[in-house]
Amino acid sequence: MSQKEMIVSLLKSNESMTQGDLAAAIYGDKNHSSNIYASLTGLVKKGIVLRTGSSPSYYSLTGVKVIRSENSVRGPKKYRDVSDDVISNETMEEIELLVHNTENYGPENELITRCLRKFPENTDPDIVAMKIGLIDITNSTHLSQHKSKISMVELADIISSIPDIDARIAIGDPEIVNKIAKSNGKVNLFSFASKYCCYHNRNLYERDDYSILDTVLKEYLPRYFDDITRGQIQKWQDSFNYQAYNDYISKKLDEYGITVSYRKRKFDHFVWYKNR
Repeated sequence: MSQKEMIVSLLKSNESMTQGDLAAAIYGDKNHSSNIYASLTGLVKKGIVLRTGSSPSYYSLTGVKVIRSENSVRGPKKYRDVSDDVISNETMEEIELLVHNTENYGPENELITRCLRKFPENTDPDIVAMKIGLIDITNSTHLSQHKSKISMVELADIISSIPDIDARIAIGDPEIVNKIAKSNGKVNLFSFASKYCCYHNRNLYERDDYSILDTVLKEYLPRYFDDITRGQIQKWQDSFNYQAYNDYISKKLDEYGITVSYRKRKFDHFVWYKNR
């Protein structure tokens, strides 16, 4: 994903951000603001991004109405304080129960399980296409925003043509995530790929080999752990180094003494539920 594409993606999620906010989201700190100046200015000149105000200026996608009250605090997006969150076997099990009792996640997870068990293989592109749609809609991976770069037909063909894909997902081969994420080389589908593999591995094969990466985890992992930055996570994503990300999650769960079954999946649920 190019720097300009990253800026547009961030603005889609956050409505408006300062140059410093964008730099922090991409590189992990605001010291790299100058690194994105050319890309940001280029987007403004092309009319893709709108700049408003000064000291600081706020950037938003053209055509997106941003409402900011006079009393609102200007500055970075406010994130939840996680300092009181306790990561333990007990708290993860408590949150897991709450997650499965939600009105949407519980029934949708059961639906995904039923569908994957009825259509377990990933060698028929028609069946793969249906599963892509199911996982995309229930997990809000927003594949439609990449429609100009990759079609459902092409993505289904790419996934179904991966050699020995089912056997490799069953044993948790991390390279499958990278292959799906790289897709046709025009777009990075890292988040979707991690979820596609995770659901098959967990719900179909009852294993826990894959860690999911999404916006919530990317934003909040650095708030839980002081040895990781959003910039480092982005580097793993940009370089298609899923194994490094997956190994990092395993390492942190070991450090915290997390021994519950399906601990990677439950940790994802813990972070999502606390900060959704």
